[in-house]
Amino acid sequence: MKSLRAVAMILLAAAPFAAFAQDDLHPSIESKYLLHVGVFFPERTVNLGAGASAPDGGVDFGTKFGLNRTDQLFEVDLTWRFGDKWALAAQHFRLSGGRESVLEEDVEWNGVVFRSGSTVEASTRFSVYRVFIGRSFGNGERSDYGVGVGLHWLEVGGAISGNILINNDVAFTREAVTAEAPLPNIGGWYSYSFSPRWAFNARGDWFSASIDEYDGSLVNLQIGVNYAWFRNGGIGVAYNYLKFDAGVDSATWNGNVDLVYEGPFAFVSFYW
Repeated sequence: MKSLRAVAMILLAAAPFAAFAQDDLHPSIESKYLLHVGVFFPERTVNLGAGASAPDGGVDFGTKFGLNRTDQLFEVDLTWRFGDKWALAAQHFRLSGGRESVLEEDVEWNGVVFRSGSTVEASTRFSVYRVFIGRSFGNGERSDYGVGVGLHWLEVGGAISGNILINNDVAFTREAVTAEAPLPNIGGWYSYSFSPRWAFNARGDWFSASIDEYDGSLVNLQIGVNYAWFRNGGIGVAYNYLKFDAGVDSATWNGNVDLVYEGPFAFVSFYW
């Protein structure tokens, strides 16, 4: 919430500055290229099931190992409008982290039991590459909306290293899982220009099917506002929500994944 208040103050403070030629529409509605570069502040929930832990829904890496549930990460969104009605969009961010902690209870994961009281190191990583192509059907004076199809390339991984008990002997081990795959999706967007300086933008992607190693669903949403500080640039704030649930059956991972990344995205915009 502190980050949201800070971004709101920046947006309000920008209003008196940098006047530009007043057109009827916000530049993001009519520009051929639109680029957002900024920082995503997600709160994350990471549940990874592997081996015997999978039927129980997996292990919550934040709760069990004290992994930081809020991080800041770099994000890039790009839109290219081509032809009269078509648009190509892309999004990318990645997040990884790890922490050493002392277990308060036994943790079973990927077929082994990490003992209570032992010191373990847990880590996760997740990255998203999104490409989307759609057709605009907007015919309003101030709005633009459309639908299309896209592709998410997801990379998911987790690892736990520490002491386990084997035949009454303590041994050190590291268990790791990783998977990646392209997931097709359908989606749409809506933009509205309140004035030459202010615009509202929303988009959403959805997938639910069995594709290769994955059997599950994905939701990727973004909703926000953009302030045109000058004719070819501005600032904005949005709320991102990404949820991915799936069973995984691959050579390196037999289990399940349940991820939620949600939070504010503060960015600088460029239009041309």
